[in-house]
Amino acid sequence: MGLVELQGIKKFFDSVRAVDGVELEIEDGEFLVILGPSGCGKTTLMRMIAGLEKPTAGQIFIGGEDVTALPPRKRGVSMVFQSYALYPHMNVFNNIAFPLKAQSREKKYDKRAIRDKVENTAQLLEIDMLLDRRPRQLSGGQRQRVAIARAMVTQPAVLLLDEPLSNLDAKLRANARDELKEFQRSSNITAVFVTHDQIEAMGLGDRIVVMSHGKIQQIGTPQLIYDDPANEFVATFLGSPSMNILRSDAFSFGFRPENFLPKTLADNPENSRIFHYYVKRVEYLGSDRLLYGYVHGHDKELTLAKVPSNVRVSLDVDCDYEFAVHNSDIKFFDRRSGQRIEQQNLQGVV
Repeated sequence: MGLVELQGIKKFFDSVRAVDGVELEIEDGEFLVILGPSGCGKTTLMRMIAGLEKPTAGQIFIGGEDVTALPPRKRGVSMVFQSYALYPHMNVFNNIAFPLKAQSREKKYDKRAIRDKVENTAQLLEIDMLLDRRPRQLSGGQRQRVAIARAMVTQPAVLLLDEPLSNLDAKLRANARDELKEFQRSSNITAVFVTHDQIEAMGLGDRIVVMSHGKIQQIGTPQLIYDDPANEFVATFLGSPSMNILRSDAFSFGFRPENFLPKTLADNPENSRIFHYYVKRVEYLGSDRLLYGYVHGHDKELTLAKVPSNVRVSLDVDCDYEFAVHNSDIKFFDRRSGQRIEQQNLQGVV
């Protein structure tokens, strides 16, 4: 049994099925990432775990207890919001202490106990030197850590994070990911992280839940989701650039740009599929060259190749080349459902 169990969870807003029959177990100490495009239902799902939304149907269990009807304060969870929601008139100490003071009547925290808990949590997140500052005096990364400290100070069973890194610039976001993952590991807390950013999902998650249109499309480790997508949506949603998809009358097939290489670079040409590839444009991205072009017979479907820049192969625009993909790197999908199917015969398709 997982620490958090969702059984048949649905949430409808009139005719909109925001979450439509989710079954999920989250293990104790796991860092689970819920990934999907805007409007897929991921934040609504998190808000139901937190108790901020009531399910239309289904049950939510935390630590084996049915919490479906319990208010947020009774669930043993804390949430970090995208905007951080820090109180601007309070210093860092009082922002972190606020949940403890709000619970003081029930749990009877005295001032000394509150101070100890705040200082210990601040030290854990390395913001103990900022306790006297106001939020406006903090950087984006510091505000993010204060928001996490406020959520952590009550020692929740589950920490919920709703896109907390989206307000940071690219460089700071990378540092914050590293800090957040290290903190979660050291504290061994169960964390559920919602994001639309695949890089965050791949870098943080022990497992990833990919959602679309209120439904779970696939659950697995980052490597499994990337290497063996369950359907065409997952295949094209993950990856930068995403998987190339080519279509025939009966099925679709795809391969990742980094697996699509000049034939002269193929490790095992005899176990590879050879494509005639017309290069339309080349982008130099430092470590890689990104090629845009068309596979023979599929002139309406732009196909990308990602070739390391340190590979000394001449690749010019407006030229035809032979490119290869290892057979094991070609994925096949049903044209109607988009689901993965067994390997198909490409004879006559390309």
